[in-house]
Amino acid sequence: MRNERRTAHVLEVMTPTQNSTGTDQRRIRPAAYVLAVLLGPLLGPLLAGCGSEATDPGANVSDVPTTSSPTPAEDPKVAAAIADLAKRQGVKSEEITVVSNDKVTWRDGSLGCPEPGKMYTMVLTDGVRVVLEAAGKTYEYHGGESGPVTFCEHPQEPVPGKASSDAPQ
Repeated sequence: MRNERRTAHVLEVMTPTQNSTGTDQRRIRPAAYVLAVLLGPLLGPLLAGCGSEATDPGANVSDVPTTSSPTPAEDPKVAAAIADLAKRQGVKSEEITVVSNDKVTWRDGSLGCPEPGKMYTMVLTDGVRVVLEAAGKTYEYHGGESGPVTFCEHPQEPVPGKASSDAPQ
């Protein structure tokens, strides 16, 4: 019974009516306005940047705020990157230097480390870039705000702008 009333209401909202000239027109009930008001704030941010990257990938992104992250010694992402590089290169973790540990904005879902043949979301993505040095060579680890960092053999630069670094000076 309850669903029947809802169905009847939906049919009433969507049923053509005749105006004074005798032509059919659809009436929009106040509920439709309430729906637009409720969904507008949710959909607006998703649609706000649509198409802007197609003409200028760096447009208006230098103002993206960044915040400071934990020091390298406290950051589990840096510790994981050091452990991975030590294993990859066969060196002791003490022989690895943290060059930088930055919060960055990546141009897409590849997090600055695209793999050939894969497709990625085309949305600016907040994340981190950890740059390490071992035996005079630098290595990059990229990741999102959450989740692990991964070794990036062919790194791409993040969106230009202010990056906060926690590397030792």
